[in-house]
Amino acid sequence: MGTILLLSLLSGLSTPLGAWTVLQVHALTPSILAFILALASGVMVTVVGTELMPVSIQTGGIVWFILGCFSGMVLMESLARLWRPKNGSASAPLLPHQLRHTGRSIAMAIAVHDFPEGMAIGAGEIVHAKLGVVIALAIALHNMPEGMSIAAPLRASGMGRRAIMGLTLMISLVTPLGTLTPLVLGHLAPFLNAYILALASGAMIYVVAHDTGPESWYVQKRGAVLGFIVGVGLMLGMARMPAAWLAAII
Repeated sequence: MGTILLLSLLSGLSTPLGAWTVLQVHALTPSILAFILALASGVMVTVVGTELMPVSIQTGGIVWFILGCFSGMVLMESLARLWRPKNGSASAPLLPHQLRHTGRSIAMAIAVHDFPEGMAIGAGEIVHAKLGVVIALAIALHNMPEGMSIAAPLRASGMGRRAIMGLTLMISLVTPLGTLTPLVLGHLAPFLNAYILALASGAMIYVVAHDTGPESWYVQKRGAVLGFIVGVGLMLGMARMPAAWLAAII
């Protein structure tokens, strides 16, 4: 159990690693900001479409997916109301308070979705020890662009480097927490797994539709299109890697 938890923690730590990479850039130009926000959109849309939604429906059925997805959207809207600026304007997404809101929304969505990812590592370990390792490696790879997508708007809003790294470090702990759950409880009820995956899907869909998508398009259309394409391509490429690794290992 100790080894897989350590690997899960390392997978989670690739999120602050991605954030650290963004913080090394001297200046976030509009094109870079638009690219990273759209990259986040592409990553999240692809994760929902290729991982979370299919597994949720297959595990618990369409009803549990719809319920969980709707719950995720409601959760994100409720949380957004806590920090959404009262004098914010949808026509000025480059204002610092709006960029900070976007960064927090991305962080919350990623934290919500890191929990079922961690559970996938633990479940893989239960099925086959090497399967858990492969899943942990795949998750580590795609956590890096997620960390970048959190750091970019927060840095542009004026948030300090230490605060950004502290936030992403806290998020990185969600993954091993998710891994610990199935290891301690054993196999969870299928409908509960399906609901958790759908909840993460709803959170991500909300952020893409409400924050990263519109704002990246507003900042710079060309960077937004390129970032989205790269985000989708990156995740589709990573989705192919684990199968090859698994076949080689087993």
